[in-house]
Amino acid sequence: MITVLRCAVLALLFSASVQAETTAPAQDAAPALAKPAPAVAKASVAKAPAGKTPLVFPQGSGVMHIPLAGGKKPLDVFTYQPVGADETTPVVMVMTGVDRNAATYRNDWMTVADQYHLRVVVPHFSEQDFPGAAGYNLGNLTDSKTHHRLPKSQWAFSIVDNVFTTLQKQGITQQKQYYLFGNSAGCQFVHRMLTLLPEPNVKAAVCAAAGWWTLPDTDQRWPYGLREAPVAVSQQQLNDYFAKPVLIAVGAEDDDPENRLLRKSKQAMAQGTNRLERAESYSYFTTSQQRAEQNNTPFNWHFMDLSDVGHSGSKMSVFAAGQFAWFEQHNAFHL
Repeated sequence: MITVLRCAVLALLFSASVQAETTAPAQDAAPALAKPAPAVAKASVAKAPAGKTPLVFPQGSGVMHIPLAGGKKPLDVFTYQPVGADETTPVVMVMTGVDRNAATYRNDWMTVADQYHLRVVVPHFSEQDFPGAAGYNLGNLTDSKTHHRLPKSQWAFSIVDNVFTTLQKQGITQQKQYYLFGNSAGCQFVHRMLTLLPEPNVKAAVCAAAGWWTLPDTDQRWPYGLREAPVAVSQQQLNDYFAKPVLIAVGAEDDDPENRLLRKSKQAMAQGTNRLERAESYSYFTTSQQRAEQNNTPFNWHFMDLSDVGHSGSKMSVFAAGQFAWFEQHNAFHL
């Protein structure tokens, strides 16, 4: 009997040993099933929408890439901010001349941005994406092929305002409005934007040395006046524009009637023979002042011609920066 019991016990022990040996590999294999998990996690991160990535305003000089509506490729925006700048620092939106040289204009503003503690934002409207005067100077209001009006979100005027709105939404700026500066073709952009875009977020503007102007009335056909313009402009819009602080500036020596970039069409020549004449006495400032008086509406514009200055984007940039810094402190231009 004892022998039988010993045999039974030995049999049970042998069976348990065999079972342990056959189940152990299954336990070792369990971690191997978990190895693909990291690959799944990486794929989820990679598929995160690019738009979710927060914008960063670069320290010093840099470039931001602002998403545009309608599936357009992002807009390159050249920037500069001095040491110590933050979301409370005033923002200046700078519009380039005909060369669309955003980096050059940004660089021209760096020293004065340090001096006056300003954040500088220079949108780059490339010739490829915004071709010709219609794509930039006139605000990209119409399709260059069909001549049909484009959606408002694609107007260059709207894009500038939306760049600032994007900075607000991203928490990059707490400013409610921005300063707007344009020189030469950039001044053409600025004055048409303020005319045609309802309620832009502009605190004050300096518009310098435009080659020709869109007069704020319907006496002349677009683009020299507002008759048959792609966008209807109400009298209230014009009243709001006349009431906005705007400084029209031009160099006292910017009076060359043979300048190669000066438009010489019949309608442009009717505005004067050079930029100095076209800005003040013969055309834009005087006509706008008269229209405001006729409609009994406030007129908060000023005109300045700068002695010893010709057609110079860099000198006008220095002048505008000082004006915006003064305006920030006194709520008025330094005249």
